[in-house]
Amino acid sequence: MLKTAALAAALFVSLMLNSCTTYNSFKTTFLDPITDEGEQTIIIGVLEPQTGRNAEKGKAELKGIELANSIYSNVDGYKVVLSKVDTQSSVSATETAINGLVGMKPIAIIGAAGEATSLAASSAIEENTIPTITPSATNPLITQGNPYYFRASLTESQMGIGLAEYAAQELDSDRIGIVSLKNDSSVAAMLEGFENKVKDIKGRRSGAIVYQSETSATEEEIKTELSKMKNRAIDVCLMPMPTAEMDAFFTVAEEQGMTNITFLGTRAWGEADFIQMMEKHPNIKIVFPYETVLSGTDALSDSITEEAQRFQIEYANRYGADDVPTYNAALGYDSYLILINAIHNAKTHEGKDVRDALFELSELKCSTGTFSFDGTGNVVRSVTLSTLKDGKPVNEYVSESEAKSTRFENVENQQEEVIEEEHEQAQNEAQEIEEDEEDQEQEED
Repeated sequence: MLKTAALAAALFVSLMLNSCTTYNSFKTTFLDPITDEGEQTIIIGVLEPQTGRNAEKGKAELKGIELANSIYSNVDGYKVVLSKVDTQSSVSATETAINGLVGMKPIAIIGAAGEATSLAASSAIEENTIPTITPSATNPLITQGNPYYFRASLTESQMGIGLAEYAAQELDSDRIGIVSLKNDSSVAAMLEGFENKVKDIKGRRSGAIVYQSETSATEEEIKTELSKMKNRAIDVCLMPMPTAEMDAFFTVAEEQGMTNITFLGTRAWGEADFIQMMEKHPNIKIVFPYETVLSGTDALSDSITEEAQRFQIEYANRYGADDVPTYNAALGYDSYLILINAIHNAKTHEGKDVRDALFELSELKCSTGTFSFDGTGNVVRSVTLSTLKDGKPVNEYVSESEAKSTRFENVENQQEEVIEEEHEQAQNEAQEIEEDEEDQEQEED
């Protein structure tokens, strides 16, 4: 532990000397403890799920936020206090939570993990002019309709653009397929970004996308889809589906000898349940948007790699060496760094001024990369794609161009659809739990 702490201190000083005009100025701005007995404080609100189905992500992001706050405890002499509320992974609970949080008068807010819950908080955020950054929610609608909402992660459309560059340019494929679940609006932005970018690279009339389909992923339909893909000699296919569906697809693909296909998916493919499932399919090649904080790449600058290393060391010191930090934790950490830099640059605590300072940030170096924002609050950067090696995500490709998020029409209607889908999904999950409990009771009887 002493050795780790010493390494952390050495790396910390090195980073600060490299990234600030002087170490003393940085120390005074963000690190020095407040000595005035009547210390002044500012509040950063934290709107994260600690219960419900998004709790795992929310708890990880909160760990990153609290870690950053423990290191950078003040801004220009003001002590930073975190005020935390639980969205409970529910739209209705979020509406209550955000109103309570607004009443605490935060200078800015971090949250939430969850697409619909972030959208549910949007109107209160805009009405009260509170700059807010979601660490991980990817739906483009969250930031597009609200000038006070920002995000630390890439949008689904940006990820689709990065995957398209990999398929059409890096792999130079002219036999590209797209297969998605029926009525799954959550991947619409990714599909649109992917398809448009392939056409930009290959030409609008190139016909590089040779197969496109929607499926219910029944056993019979899976066999049909893969048979059609085989007949069209597809060598790379975008299939943004959850773990269970992809497990079924990969099983049949192996049975049919289709291990030559590179399957492209969502960021969720880097999560523990998907990685565990892939242990059954060692011959299947997958690539997905995921930037691991556990390893650097030649495409990333040395300073970014150092910042990622520092995050890991500080995280281990605080939470223990056995607690491996997730990407959500790193995004929570970075969201806090982004806000305190904007608060410092704004020179005031007015919401509009802090928001404007967020828009003006340029190449701010954090643990997951550099941050600059476009006019709708989305981060502008290259897309990092990963694959699995020895059961762990490792960086596979970094896009050559910075991906910009897609703009959508009829924003309000689409926001309502996302929230309604969330309600319906939550009800279905509650019903499944109730049925499982009833079955268990009957078995016990």
